[in-house]
Order: sequence, then C-alpha cells, then structure tokens
Amino acid sequence: MLNIQEIIEHLSQQKLDPVPNFIFVKEIQKLKPSSPDYINSYNAVKQTKWYRDLSDDQWEDGSWGMFHGGDVQAQKRQKFPCTEAALRRAREMSLTKDDPIIAKCIKIMESQIRGETEWPDRIETHKDKGKGNLIWRTAGTAANLNVIDSDNPLITPFRDNVIEILKESFASGNYNEEVFDRAIQDYRVCVIFKPGNAFSLMLLSNSNCMDDSLQRQYLDYVWNKKSGVMYLTNYPITAARNKDDDCRQVEEYNANIDDSNFCTWLSLLELFSGFALFPELMRENVLTHLLNEATRLIYCNVSLPNPPGGHVNACNHTVNGRYAESWRNKSKKKTDMVLRIARLLVKC
Repeated sequence: MLNIQEIIEHLSQQKLDPVPNFIFVKEIQKLKPSSPDYINSYNAVKQTKWYRDLSDDQWEDGSWGMFHGGDVQAQKRQKFPCTEAALRRAREMSLTKDDPIIAKCIKIMESQIRGETEWPDRIETHKDKGKGNLIWRTAGTAANLNVIDSDNPLITPFRDNVIEILKESFASGNYNEEVFDRAIQDYRVCVIFKPGNAFSLMLLSNSNCMDDSLQRQYLDYVWNKKSGVMYLTNYPITAARNKDDDCRQVEEYNANIDDSNFCTWLSLLELFSGFALFPELMRENVLTHLLNEATRLIYCNVSLPNPPGGHVNACNHTVNGRYAESWRNKSKKKTDMVLRIARLLVKC
C-alpha cells in the first residue's frame, strides 16, 4: 500500500490537464498564489471549457438564477440548474473568492443576506406562510458563502447563533434533539443547521468557531448518525453499503472505488474535511482505506462506475470529481479520482 507522499509523487509524474494541474499546484503542492507556477496554472484554468461553463451560465447579477433550484423549466437551457450547483462546481475546481466569477457571486450573496435582494426561487409556504422558507434562503446563502469566503463578517452572526444552540443541545454530553427542535420551532435557529444536515457542516467548517470539546461532540454525532447527512445520504459515513450488492455480509465498511456510491461517500468526507478535528476522524479507519483505494487505482485494473448526477444536480450535494477535459481517456478518469482522494489525504 502506498503512503501519501508516494501517491503525490505518482500525481506529479502525470500529464495533468489544466484544472487538475491547478488543484495539484494549489492544494497538494500548496504553492503561494504569487508564485509563477500558481499564476500560470490558474490562467490555464480560465481558458478551459469547465471555466467557460461557469462564466457563460452566470447571470449579470452574479448568480446562476435560482438559489436552490426546483423549477426545471425556468432554467432548462442552463448547464447549472441553480446558484448552489454552480458554486459546488466552482469549489470542485478549487476556485477562490478572488476569482472574478466567484467575487461577482459573493456580492449578490452578501446583498441577499443583508435583505437588499431576494432569490427568484418560489416561496414554499408550508404551515407558516413562507416565514421558515425565507429564513432558510438567507441561512443557506450564509452556509454557501462560508465555504468560499469563511472570513466574511456577514457569516459570524449565523455561526454564533448555531453554536449557542449546539452548546445547549450538548450540555449533558450527549445530543438532545428536543432542545434543537424547540429552537427551530421558536425560530431561534434555522432548520437546515440541525446536526446531520449538509448546510450545518458547511456553515461551521473552515473556521475555529468551536472549542475542541463541542466540535468533537458535534462531529462524532454527525459522523455516526444512522440516518446519514441530509442532501447526501441516508446512511452513516461508516456504513456506505453498495445498494446494488445485497450479498455482502459485512454491515459496516467504507465504500470502495468500484462501488456505485463511492463519489457520494467522498462528498461526505469532503464536507467534514474543513474541520480542525478532521484528521482525528480519519485516523479511526478511513485514512488507511483511502490509501488502499488510491493504491488500487494506480496499480490494479479497476473499472470506475459513472458518478451520480454530480454538479448539475440542484439539491443533491454530491459532486462528480471530473477535473480532466474528457473522461474518454480512462487513465485520466482514474487520475482524477486519485487526485480527489489526495485532496483529502493532505488534510490528514
């Protein structure tokens, strides 16, 4: 089994297309944005089809139309069904807040959070005549903004609010769901920030907003939550069963690269990867498994299944990991997967 450095060495020897090369330079080699190699690789990304997809689809106001999606007919001519989906693709390509596309989107997200504008999504009235849905939009915008601009001061009140409720919910040492549910019912906190929701992980990551004790309680709960992470899975991260394989006798195991749900499982890990205690979670059993799967990709004849909907899916937070210009070349598809795994490994 290869170690992390050997996997990185393997990637360094590949002829990478512009997007995977930029990811390698930025996240694996960790070059400074001022370095010539970083600048050249980023400029090459801006000439790619993948970058043009984002740029050409972006509206004049900086969005990609609706925020969360849902109205297929309204955006059927677009590659991205909503702003969230486009931002997921931008993050997948490792674009930063300084990129013109992202900087333009940040402005409308800030405007929405300040209440100056409204997303064009249909308001879901439910039982409270739309009050909860309007809160949801602003909260979801803040969570997405945190992923691309975690130092933005507009996010702080949302983080502080959620942490306050989490402290109350974990006061006994174990999670008390009733405490958080009461806070939701009283509109003290948005429902999407409940532990076990993808937006909760998005809002609280990439910052030192929790002490280690609360962070460990929170992450342990979500990591082992039997119903999984909403918007991604209905199973816990350590029980990624292949839905097409009912013959396996082992109930809990980490997904394998030839499993149909491997991309979804990686997307779960990526959601957790922005927390300071992520290496601690990975060392339990996932790190060795990922090293083994990367080794299999490099040395074994493995057939990778096609990923699920990927970045064009509105609500599902799974990304497809397609960095190379084309996957017709199977070796490039494998290299993309090795790189995607390496992006997680270097955070351990």
